[in-house]
Amino acid sequence: MRVKRTQTEQLLCYKKLIAELSVHGSTVMKHKKTRNLILAACLASACGTAWGDTIFGLYGGVGHWYIDLQGDVGQNGATTTLNDLGFENENSNVFWLALEHPIPVIPNLRLMHSTISATESSITSQSFIIGGVPIDAQVQVLTDIDLSHTDATFYYELLDNWVTFDLGITARFLEGYVEVQSELSQPARATLEGVLPMAYANLQLDFPGSGWRVGATAQGITYRGDKMTDASVRLGYSFEVTPLLDIGVNVGYRVLTLRAEKFDDLYADAKMSGTFAELVLHF
Repeated sequence: MRVKRTQTEQLLCYKKLIAELSVHGSTVMKHKKTRNLILAACLASACGTAWGDTIFGLYGGVGHWYIDLQGDVGQNGATTTLNDLGFENENSNVFWLALEHPIPVIPNLRLMHSTISATESSITSQSFIIGGVPIDAQVQVLTDIDLSHTDATFYYELLDNWVTFDLGITARFLEGYVEVQSELSQPARATLEGVLPMAYANLQLDFPGSGWRVGATAQGITYRGDKMTDASVRLGYSFEVTPLLDIGVNVGYRVLTLRAEKFDDLYADAKMSGTFAELVLHF
């Protein structure tokens, strides 16, 4: 929701206007019935202005996430570190779109896609197994890793004023894999595919009249040894370009953790963390 004059502030302005008209002896304002009609119109106008922007809201964002990638991958207890495979500082492109409406029963919808894909070359310092294929130590390997995912989040706005509080559930579609090509063995590939249901919570504090805001988002699930959490904090600023469009920026820090013990044919214990920046549009 856009940060504009609050409903209370508008009502105070209208009441002040009525009082001034009465003091200056307005013929119209001397009639109690007419005065009440004007006050009722002011109330309707205030409510319409305060809540009209939340009748239908479309939000979109595009950003870049700078990732410090750490952790272990492997299979059947034979693992290696991601740093040993050459991964450390990676990048991710993030796109999201949110649709909000006033129908209480139907949840709002937020779609987000995070592209996390990288290829690195290294000389292994220890042996490990990927996709059932043993990889020896001290060999040259080319590793391709993809932890990209798409979120479909269904949520309700429990608070929607200068404090926004959302609760919901996310369906995270994983399309990941780890592929290792060694000079001494056949290509090894392990997949990380499926759909994870995750709890979703979002809190945002707007500073009325300034355009500034702070917020935090958290998602997570734990099930039979598999675990994924995704949390971020942000600082943002928006300004009105036209009555139908706000443009803003967010900067923040995001941490994603993944522990997969019984997920397909891959063991993974990874952490992705780092700063991000994004451009935000509100129609």
